[in-house]
Amino acid sequence: MAYEIMFPIKKTPSFEELLDIIVDGFKVYSLPRRQLSVGLSASKGINLSDKFVYIQDHQHGYFCWITFDYFQPEFRYEAEIDLPIMVGIKTRGENELKFSVVIGYILAKALEARVIYDDAYLVQRKEVYPVEELKPFVEQYIKELYPVDE
Repeated sequence: MAYEIMFPIKKTPSFEELLDIIVDGFKVYSLPRRQLSVGLSASKGINLSDKFVYIQDHQHGYFCWITFDYFQPEFRYEAEIDLPIMVGIKTRGENELKFSVVIGYILAKALEARVIYDDAYLVQRKEVYPVEELKPFVEQYIKELYPVDE
C-alpha cells in the first residue's frame, strides 16, 4: 500500500531550491545528510513540474518520491485558489512513511503550505489540517528513525 501526504503551494521550486530546503531542513534537525540522494526521473531538463523527485537515505534504506502537479482553478478549494501547485509525497512501508513525513514537513514549512491532505491518516481523520499538526509526528519519527546512540 502506498501512502501519500499532499499540500498546495504557490509555485514549483527549482531543483536547486528543493535541494537546499532538504539539506537545510536536515541541518535544523541535526540529521545526517551525507547518505542522502536526491534525484529526478529520467526526462530532459530539471524543471520539476513534469517529473518526480526521488529522495533516499542510503544508510537506512528510507525513501520517498515527490511530485509537483498543477491544479486547474475549478478543482481547487476557494481558500486555496492562490495555491495552484499540489505537492505529493508518496512512499510504501512504515519507516518510509515516517521518513516521508519528515521530508513533507520540511518542505511544507519552507514552501509556506497552509494545510496538509493526509491519505496516510496520520492524525486519524480525513479532513485537512494545519501543517503544524505534523510537528509532533516529525519529532517522534526523527527519534525513531535516527536514534542518538547510532
